[in-house]
Amino acid sequence: MPLVNAICTSCNKTVEVDSTKDAWVCPHCSTPFVVDKAIKKYRSQHRDVAKKVKAVKKNSNDFEVNEGVLTAYKGSSEEVTIPGNVHKIGDNVFENNTTLKKVIIHDKVEEIGGYAFRGCTALEEIKFPDSIKTLGTWAFRGCTSLTELVLPPQLRHITDCLFADCSALTSVELPDLLTEIGAFAFSGCKSLKAIDIPKYVTQIGKYAFSGCEQIERVIIPEGVSLIEECTFANCSALAAVGLPKTIKSLGASSFQNCTALRSIEIPGGVLSVDGLRGCTGLRALDIPAGVTAIGDFSGCVNLESIRLPASLKKVSGGFTDCPKLTTISWANLADNAVNFPAYYETVVASRKAAGKCIYCGGDFKLLSKVCKVCGKKKDY
Repeated sequence: MPLVNAICTSCNKTVEVDSTKDAWVCPHCSTPFVVDKAIKKYRSQHRDVAKKVKAVKKNSNDFEVNEGVLTAYKGSSEEVTIPGNVHKIGDNVFENNTTLKKVIIHDKVEEIGGYAFRGCTALEEIKFPDSIKTLGTWAFRGCTSLTELVLPPQLRHITDCLFADCSALTSVELPDLLTEIGAFAFSGCKSLKAIDIPKYVTQIGKYAFSGCEQIERVIIPEGVSLIEECTFANCSALAAVGLPKTIKSLGASSFQNCTALRSIEIPGGVLSVDGLRGCTGLRALDIPAGVTAIGDFSGCVNLESIRLPASLKKVSGGFTDCPKLTTISWANLADNAVNFPAYYETVVASRKAAGKCIYCGGDFKLLSKVCKVCGKKKDY
C-alpha cells in the first residue's frame, strides 16, 4: 500500500494515507476526507515552509545553531522563521527582543527553552507546531502583545510563569492531555476571558490564575486535591466555581478578593477551608462535615450566615470586618463567640442587656445562676 503524508482537511493534523484511495478517515478527529485534496494541502504547506527555510539561509548569520539547538539570534527582523536544522530553541534566545512581532516554527522543533521569548513585548503571533513537547519556564512571560494561543497537543506540563503577565492575552486553548499547570502560569493575564481546564489536570500551582480579572467561571477537574495559595486570587469577575469531589483543602488566599463570587459549594471530604478573604459578594457559607480547620474570612462584608460542622472545634480570628455575620450555626459556638465580632457585639450584647445566657439566650436559675437550657454558669 503506497502510504504518503497528507493533512486532514478538517482538523489540519498530518496523517498517512493510501494515495490510491479516493477517501480516508482521519485517525485524530474521525472525519472522512478526500485523499487527493489532503495530499495537495500537505504538499502546498510544505512548499511554503521550504521557501521560508531558503529565505532564512540568506540571513543565516543572524542565527547561532549548535548541534540542532538555536543558541542565539543576532538579527533585528519583525518576522523570524526558525532555521530548518533546529530541533530546540535554546534558553534566553529572544529574551527582551522588543522588535520581534511574528515567529514561524517548523515541525521539527520539539522544545522551547526557558526565558526564550520573555519580555518580547511586540510579539503578536506565534503558532506552535504539533511536534513541540516542552515549553520552558518563563518562556513567554511579559509578552504583552500576544492575544491568542493554541498550545501544542503533546504538551503535558505548563511550566512555572510560562505566560505570566501576558496582559493582552484573551484566549488560550489548552491541550486535552495536559496534566499539570505550574505556579504563576497565567498570573496577571488580565484580559483572559475564559479558561477550560482539561480533565486530566491533577495539579494547579500557586498563583496560577491570580489577577485574571475577566474570567467569570472555572471548573476544577476531578483529581485535583488542593487549591493552592492565591491560585485564583484577585479574579474579580469570577462568579462561578466548580470544585471536584477529590478536593481536600482550599489553601490560603486561594480565592481572595473574588468579589463577584456570591456562593461556593464546598464538597464533602474537604478537611480544611481557607482562601475566601475579601470575597465581598458572599452572602452565606456552608462548611461541610469533616472539616477540622478554617482560615481567614475577613473582609467578607456581606456575609450574613455561616454553618460550621461539629468536627471543627475552635476558631481563632478570621472573621474581622464581617459586619453582617450574626447568624451562626455551630455546635461549638458557645466557646468561640468572641471570635465572631459582629455576632458577639450584637447577639451577645443584647443577651447581656436582657440578663440572659450569652451562649444560648436561655434564662438562669435564680439561686445558682446556671442556665436552664445549656447549663453554663453566668459569667458576666
